Amino acid sequence: MPNTNVRAAAEGMPNYPHNPQSKSFVRKVLMFWHARAGSEPVVSNTLPESFMNQHVDRRALLASSAIATAAMAVASQEARAGGAPGPSMSRELEGLIEAKHAAYARFIAALDVAEELEDAYLPKTAELYVPLSIGGGQSRTLRYGDLEEVEADLRVEVKRRYAEQRQKLVALAKVAPDLGKQSTAALRKAEQADLRTLKRLIKDERARRSAVGLEQAINERNEASDAERYALNAVCAYRCTTMEEHRVKAEFLLEFATGKFGDLQPEDVDALLWSFLPEEALEAAVKAVS
Repeated sequence: MPNTNVRAAAEGMPNYPHNPQSKSFVRKVLMFWHARAGSEPVVSNTLPESFMNQHVDRRALLASSAIATAAMAVASQEARAGGAPGPSMSRELEGLIEAKHAAYARFIAALDVAEELEDAYLPKTAELYVPLSIGGGQSRTLRYGDLEEVEADLRVEVKRRYAEQRQKLVALAKVAPDLGKQSTAALRKAEQADLRTLKRLIKDERARRSAVGLEQAINERNEASDAERYALNAVCAYRCTTMEEHRVKAEFLLEFATGKFGDLQPEDVDALLWSFLPEEALEAAVKAVS
């Protein structure tokens, strides 16, 4: 997530640091990059639209997540103060938490592999440069972001440059319509040629990365990031049935969703809040929006 902001934020700092606590910033950036359309957890898809799009990082909702988890912590403390210990947590919740730990470990491992390959084969100064038929060119850093994002950004910039040139022909078309029409057609032809060049350069860059394993490592990092997000969302969506489960879930979220390892995203907050409601209220809400 936007790539200009990500790139600016990442400049001047080591990419994907090895310290787990300092990785929270990089993890936040990657969550932003990898929250692709159509990959949101099921919970958020069946409910009203979240109050922000997918490209806002978890730290922006730190306050919201802290309030929600603090509420659960208070509830569990009150239950323990009552003196009657509740039943142990279910195997389902335990399994969801274990899955979250495993997904996080996979993500960190994938992140480390991608970092080493990027350091070796993709220096921070690496850029993809597209020469333009109208003069000059457009470039985009290759260090941050996937090739799909690089191509999309460059395509937008190339089209913008040609749109500026076509705008300059408006006055010419008024005084010499035929010449204006010919010039516009020439610009359109040149633009298509430059976009084909961009596509070829992206294909060549992907082949170069694949040859050294970098493309595969980046894909694994993306998939591991998505899996980790799904695992966290599953814990948030779990509907506790005992105060002991509330305590375990609250302690887990306080550890993993308050900035040290990452922050809750909007769909996680939605899932967490909906998990507090009775099942009949949830069913009624789903029917109301379906």
